[in-house]
Parts: sequence; structure tokens; C-alpha cells
Amino acid sequence: FWFYIKPNYMDPKPPPVYTEEQIAESPRPTVILGKASAGPGPSNTPDGIILNLKAPSTAPNYVKAIIALEFEVPEKPWVGVSGAALEAKNAEFAHHLQPEMHKILDAVATVFGSRTAEQISSVEGKEELKEVLIEAINEHLHEEKVETIYFETLIVQ
Repeated sequence: FWFYIKPNYMDPKPPPVYTEEQIAESPRPTVILGKASAGPGPSNTPDGIILNLKAPSTAPNYVKAIIALEFEVPEKPWVGVSGAALEAKNAEFAHHLQPEMHKILDAVATVFGSRTAEQISSVEGKEELKEVLIEAINEHLHEEKVETIYFETLIVQ
């Protein structure tokens, strides 16, 4: 009868149960706009997205930006993910988001094109710009939603 006894190591493991604190502290999916790809070999792509600002045609203004879009917590939170595993998950998420990237870049260009250099230069202007960017990008996305925006680089000329 011993061959009818199923060993317990064959039982499925119960799914992990995460606390609210662990989920809140877990890293979010992040996509960086304007950063050169980290592929093998040298890259000819300069860092930063260069966009036109609202200005008279006689004296055009530009902005060079590297923008990090942090998305909402996924269905399966990334608890305990860090280092190379986090970079791999972000790369996979960016690849998943690739079909929507043209909509995101269009929303960013439209929002920046409606602002003047004076509006973007102040701290309050940058915070308002972040809020407007989140709204504009989320209008175009169906599944994922942007939660926070960080400007890694923001140069106004």
C-alpha cells in the first residue's frame, strides 16, 4: 500500500500572500522616454526628446527632456524584484507597451507644444505639466495607466 501514498512535495505550493505595505513598496513598471537604447554596441541616438514649445516663429523655444513614466501596480506585484531582474521586467513591460508608444509620444509632443518656456520654468509649472501629461497619456492607454511622471532631464532653451 505504500505506493498509493502521494508524497507531500508533489502538492502545489500555495500562492504567496503579500501585505499592503509590501505591495505599496514594490517597484512599479517604468518606461523611460528619450533614453538611448541599452543594446549592444554604440548608439547613434542622443539622449533626450527634443520638442517645440509654444513661441513666436521669430524666436522658437525648445525643450530637451528625458521622462520616466511610472505605471500603476500590475496584477501580480513585483515584490522583491530588484537589480537586473527589475531591468528585465521593465524591458518586457516596455516591449508590451510598444504598440501604444506612438500615442504616448504624440500626447507628450502636444502637451509640450501648448506650453511656453515661462510656464515650464517654474516649479508650479512643472508640477502642472506632470498632471496634464498624466491625463493626456492616460486618455490614449486602455489597459495600463500612468501613475507618476519624473523628469530625469528637462532643459528649456
